[in-house]
Amino acid sequence: MRSLFAAAFALVAFVCAPANAQQQIDPPFYVVRDADSTMYLYGTVHIRPRGAEWGTPRVREAIAASQDVWTEIEISPDADARAMSLATQLGTAADDRPLSSWLSPAEKSALDAALTRMGIPPAALEGQEPWIAALTLSVVPLMQAGFDPASGVDRAVDAYAGSMGKNMRTFETIEQQLGFFDGMSAEVQREMLREAIEQAPDMAPMMMQLSNAWEQGDIATLTALIVDDTRVNYPEMYDLILVQRNNAWMPTIVNELNGAGVDFIAVGAAHLLGSDGLVAQLQARGYRVERAH
Repeated sequence: MRSLFAAAFALVAFVCAPANAQQQIDPPFYVVRDADSTMYLYGTVHIRPRGAEWGTPRVREAIAASQDVWTEIEISPDADARAMSLATQLGTAADDRPLSSWLSPAEKSALDAALTRMGIPPAALEGQEPWIAALTLSVVPLMQAGFDPASGVDRAVDAYAGSMGKNMRTFETIEQQLGFFDGMSAEVQREMLREAIEQAPDMAPMMMQLSNAWEQGDIATLTALIVDDTRVNYPEMYDLILVQRNNAWMPTIVNELNGAGVDFIAVGAAHLLGSDGLVAQLQARGYRVERAH
């Protein structure tokens, strides 16, 4: 469930065709240094096919060299269970506001058709709020196409770092992350649901384009397709999911750089990119940020 939500962060869920562990990739990866500290910034994807590569040798070396390894939220079986429970609590619709009440008759018919194609009973989502229903409609087609939330890059980073006994740290709590969705305005939630219904049949092909850009480290394409498009077409979501969270993380990041040692930060790739991204914010504060290949 955690990966389902992280995947739909949007913006940040890129997938790719099945691959093997020897696949050559060059994802968004940066390094920041000052006199006594080093910080690696790794742009992740939250859902991947089983067996797909999650990092380069350079990424693995950077994790090995780091004292602290950061992810967006805690990654553990206990955290997954808490996320499931909280998602059920927050995502359950009021008795007088079922999912179908958010849709026109034509949109409801399209929803029923999409669910039928997925093998899900049309009434299954009726008791859900729009944001959680939209996430389901976005992620289920990917999973049915062979993608696995358990193979997300964040989870691989966490497992690799944990096996080395690294100090695992997080920027947010599960409650905060799910709260971003639950706090969306009714207008944004309805638009999110309508687009999920419309795009469900094409979800995997759409993500292929983003996947290729991520694997190739094509920053311009990623920025245009994810960050710029969201900022222009969905300004409230852009501010809530990217700007506010990036701004909240920056004091912690700067505090780490003001200290000494080596940190490795693994967050959704969209958080690194664009004028409001972590890379641009660090550069604006006078730090030299370089691509690390």
